[in-house]
Amino acid sequence: MLYHINQSLLALRANLTASLATLLTMTLTLTMLALVTLTSLNLQRVVASFENQVEIAAFLKPAVPGENPRARDERVERVLQIMPGIASTQFVTKEQALADLTLDYTYLAGANRVLSNPLPDTIRVKPTSARFVASIAAALRSLPDVDSVEAGEEFAAKAATAFDVARTGGNALVILLVLNTLFNILNTIRVAMYARREEINVMRLIGATRGFIRAPYLLEGVGMALIASVITAVVVYPAYSTGARALQAALPFLPITLDPLVTIKVIAIVGALGLVIGFFGSLVAANRYLREVE
Repeated sequence: MLYHINQSLLALRANLTASLATLLTMTLTLTMLALVTLTSLNLQRVVASFENQVEIAAFLKPAVPGENPRARDERVERVLQIMPGIASTQFVTKEQALADLTLDYTYLAGANRVLSNPLPDTIRVKPTSARFVASIAAALRSLPDVDSVEAGEEFAAKAATAFDVARTGGNALVILLVLNTLFNILNTIRVAMYARREEINVMRLIGATRGFIRAPYLLEGVGMALIASVITAVVVYPAYSTGARALQAALPFLPITLDPLVTIKVIAIVGALGLVIGFFGSLVAANRYLREVE
């Protein structure tokens, strides 16, 4: 093991420029990956919070004279039960709506003694996702017992699209960075093995196995990944904690993730991914070179 470690250090020193470039690229990749992952978690929390607040209000027409208003409500309810994308529904009578309105505007408390209640019976619908707002609103508007609908579907659709674009762009950036790091590791290991090709040929002639020959280069790749993971942890944890607290102070209504355990877990997962990339990148490069010279 000491021999392999010594050989990997020699390879790093012999190809210092390529090794430093690979280390820098891997560090930037892991840092970006950690930050994008934490940002994605926060986006998911924002989307969930936004969707929990989305509500569609369908104002019902007055019941037909002589008809029980409950029959009208049951007709609407049957349609809603088979409609996809609905999380919950709530029927609100016009008396209850007026009582709720009076809580916010106390000066209306005595108005019902002079004027009749002008508010309609209402059904409030919570969708499972903002993407269902438009279809639910359209279906409600088509019902004969519904007078009008307030949904804000245009805003909901734009918000959902913006979140999807941000998430997709972040994922695409991470994939490109990971591929770039993998190619850099492949090139670094191949250059290191080519520079020591005469020594590798001698080792092959005296019967050294492929595993023994490639071991130093695997350690080189894993070592660079380990160093990059440590640097990433040192940079990301304080940077994210400081930025998240500042953003929470500026925008307290946003559900920002401040739990240090979540941050540590993300950094640990990203670091493990870095080690996997370093190991398999080195393994592929070493095996490819050995196949070429055999």
